[in-house]
Amino acid sequence: MIKVFIPQDKTQGKTNVRGLWINDSGKIFYDYLKISFSTQKHYRYAEKQKFYNRLNYLKIKYNQEAIFYTYNSYNDDKGFIYYNYNKIEVLPKVIRLEIGKDRANLKGLIKRLLRNYKGLTIYTEPKGYLLEVYYK
Repeated sequence: MIKVFIPQDKTQGKTNVRGLWINDSGKIFYDYLKISFSTQKHYRYAEKQKFYNRLNYLKIKYNQEAIFYTYNSYNDDKGFIYYNYNKIEVLPKVIRLEIGKDRANLKGLIKRLLRNYKGLTIYTEPKGYLLEVYYK
């Protein structure tokens, strides 16, 4: 399954998924994200061009430097930062942390993860939060 994280404008309402990342110049970005699911067929070579065209469209439509997506299967779990056809950063490792709502230092944990890994995704869940970090 491929999950594409699409930025949402605040006028479209808040979502349960948020993305934070730091660019090369050290500026922190924060987006509300909507998840668009795609099938694994986009991972095959023949379908990649159509998939990349869609990512280019999303980059232009939402005025983004890059689009983040993940590929999850039974034995493969990777993150990708898509800049353009010739520049795709592969993040082959993942950390997932489930944090309860009563976590006292959630803000400090998020700051440490951002500083160490340059980006993370936060899912708001009924019992707390799921923090997901893809890295090299």
